[in-house]
Amino acid sequence: MKPRVRFAPSPTGFLHIGGARTALFNWLYARHTGGTFILRIEDTDIARNTQEAVNVIRNGLRWLGLDWDEGPTSGEATGASKGDYGPYFQSQRKAIYQSRVESLLSGGLAYQHDGAIRFKMSREPILIPDLVAGEVRRELTDREQLDPDFVIVRSDGQPVFHLVNVVDDLEMQITHVIRGEDHLSNTAKHIALFRAFGTQPPQYAHIPLILTRMARK
Repeated sequence: MKPRVRFAPSPTGFLHIGGARTALFNWLYARHTGGTFILRIEDTDIARNTQEAVNVIRNGLRWLGLDWDEGPTSGEATGASKGDYGPYFQSQRKAIYQSRVESLLSGGLAYQHDGAIRFKMSREPILIPDLVAGEVRRELTDREQLDPDFVIVRSDGQPVFHLVNVVDDLEMQITHVIRGEDHLSNTAKHIALFRAFGTQPPQYAHIPLILTRMARK
């Protein structure tokens, strides 16, 4: 299968340099390998999402010359798109998330607690084979050892980042996840979720962050 990569920004602000750099790495990899570059809008943060931010993201990518092979062709969540794996706005994929959550519940891999739904996290260390960082061994922190399980659906019914990110990557058949190394701490949870769904995770490549150096006086 040819590589399928994605850029999945949240429309809560302007397209910053780190996001643009991540999009560039994904676009370059897709073009280099003859793969597919996908734009997916992670608009589950209802309180912070803005239509202006969606427009800025789309216009910014176009200005940079980063055309996408699949994704929205309209700035509206219910608008047109191209590709066979839509909708490409997460706000329109609630039925998909619900189906996946029900499979976890029925399989005993998730449970309800205080109105929320929590995933039964592995108690064992998880090895993350990373194309940039090498093999990373993720141990549970002291706090996680007391309670390693984590919320995948809030008490208000809203699915959280960890769940929707994994479900979308699975459903859209993403082969490589190229993102900033700040996400490396999330990847163990994502790998555990992929395994719970009975599938292998994509290959991960966590790229170094852009840092500002203080000039000496």
